[in-house]
Order: sequence, then structure tokens, then C-alpha cells
Amino acid sequence: MIQRKSPRFAVQLPIRFADDATDTGGTILNISHDGCMITANRTPDTATYLRLDLHLREGEPPVKVSLAAVRWSSKSQFGLEYIKVGSEERERLKHFMNMLEQSPGF
Repeated sequence: MIQRKSPRFAVQLPIRFADDATDTGGTILNISHDGCMITANRTPDTATYLRLDLHLREGEPPVKVSLAAVRWSSKSQFGLEYIKVGSEERERLKHFMNMLEQSPGF
């Protein structure tokens, strides 16, 4: 069994992901401090690098991840690891994850 660095939380949040050729949307199905799982009509190959716009809270600008690596991919889902996240963006993500951790439903 794979031991994860940080806990994952089930969510349904919009995301935009792009490489040099395409820009596509999908839905985040689970999220952690280090990565997320996405479902989408287009799934990139493993070892592809993407830019992300994570739409974590309605009415707020997306959290931008400038570099994420596709760690696994299936027909309609794939898993990402965040590689490069700016310090302000990292703080926003950390704040969102802390909110999830403190929610009674989790």
C-alpha cells in the first residue's frame, strides 16, 4: 500500500489544466497539500507537465500551480503532484487545506 505524505480530501471543484498545446477543464475529485486527482474528458499521459488553475473557492481567483507532473493516468482520471507553486499561491492552498482538515465532515 502506498503511504501518502499528506491526507487527501474528497471534493468536487473545477480546474483548468494546460500544457504547451492544449488548455482543458476538469473536476478535482480529491486534493491534498501535494497533489490532486482529476476527472476530465481529456487525460494527459503519465510524466506530462502541466500548468493548473485550481478554483478552490467561489468568488476568489484560482490558485495557480506553475508546474505539476502527471504521476498516473487512466481513461478518465489522472493524478498530479504539484512541483512548482509560488509562495503566495502555496499559502492560499495551505489555508484551504487547513479549512478542510478542520471541517466536521472530514
